[in-house]
Amino acid sequence: MKLKFSDKARPLKVIPEVQRREKLINRIDQQIGFVRQMIEGNRPRASWVWMDETGTYFLPIKYGKQTLELQKGMGSIECQNLDEIEHALCEVRAMTLLGKLDEKLAAAASDIRRRFKASIHSE
Repeated sequence: MKLKFSDKARPLKVIPEVQRREKLINRIDQQIGFVRQMIEGNRPRASWVWMDETGTYFLPIKYGKQTLELQKGMGSIECQNLDEIEHALCEVRAMTLLGKLDEKLAAAASDIRRRFKASIHSE
């Protein structure tokens, strides 16, 4: 491996978009690990994946406890098997890295903050 050197320094202030991306990517990486456990026959409790009565798998993408709406009115990705689930998670991870989910993540973060403030004021 050839090393690629850079003069770029770590930013002093964390950019909110990057922070939200990192948070989602970490959770996606965790879910990929859970899918691999499911392929081996285990069922992790914190897995996002669920199956309906016909055997079709569904994968919601979550930011915190909030499900992201990736398309209007669509709260999950439909998959036929666990390999497709893993592939879908990798696709969403790539979309996140490219910033394609930044608007949805910002809206979800704003909603989480709003609900948190409302719960503090209601106590």
